[in-house]
Amino acid sequence: MQFDTLLMPGPPDDSGNEFLIYRGDLECNIAPGNKQHKLKYHMQQALSEGCQYVATFGGPHSNHVAALVASCQLHGLKPLIVVRGETWAKLTPTLQSAVASGAVLFPSTRQDYRLGLASEIKQTIDSYYSNVYWVPEGGAGPLGVMGCFDWAKTISQHSKAEGAHFCVASGTGATAAGFASSGIDSLSVFSALKGTHNLTEDVQSLCRQAGLDITAQLSTYDECLHGGFGRISKELVNFLRTLYRLNPSIILDPIYTSKMVYQVYQLQNKGLWPHRRTLFVHTGGLQGWLGVKKDQQPYSDPERYSC
Repeated sequence: MQFDTLLMPGPPDDSGNEFLIYRGDLECNIAPGNKQHKLKYHMQQALSEGCQYVATFGGPHSNHVAALVASCQLHGLKPLIVVRGETWAKLTPTLQSAVASGAVLFPSTRQDYRLGLASEIKQTIDSYYSNVYWVPEGGAGPLGVMGCFDWAKTISQHSKAEGAHFCVASGTGATAAGFASSGIDSLSVFSALKGTHNLTEDVQSLCRQAGLDITAQLSTYDECLHGGFGRISKELVNFLRTLYRLNPSIILDPIYTSKMVYQVYQLQNKGLWPHRRTLFVHTGGLQGWLGVKKDQQPYSDPERYSC
């Protein structure tokens, strides 16, 4: 397990604040970060049910898709991927890698895609394939929460995490729910999704569905967007460039961890961040930089950081 000190931009901080980052991006080479943990019990369930295929939903640059395909390869399962969007003139690097690894892709209209497990495309796939195990988008659901619960327990037992205020970014909320119920003292959750206004209630609901109780003092921050989910602002890119100069061994992903760290940085500058010792949890997803335009790249060679 690797914990690094994270130096924030700006003049030296004389408040005594300390920022650490848990390097989930370095955990493994097939599905770094939170994805392997969210998928752990889903894969076990698929195998226990004797399923040959594992299907899920994801966007054309989805970290979840990349991790699920890699996990299926590891367990000898065939991945079936419903991709948001009707047609593609050219497959993204994420989808090219998925196909090269044996995945079968199914385009979906955005309207049907939003229906998830109630969609017509799911019914169609089930009519063509038997023994399909479906993983909710992002590896969500009670099994995803339980996997992240285990992950949080492991991290919190390390001496470097002692007494720290934890910070995690949120998409489906499964990772946040796992951490919130793991026994840590306090947690801040930062949503990367548009229209998220009940994040606390969402985390509470996910914990209940998994049979867990929230144990952490919970703070939530909605919509760390920078132009929308999957988009990045010029301010964020400039911040990441400066952060990288100060921390040349630390690369943040474009969707989740980077926006969380930037928001904490802004809160600290306004005197609104009360925690003396903060631990950011890096949830991986560095391959997401392959879908970002060159003029928005804070790092010189994003391909070397792809998973």
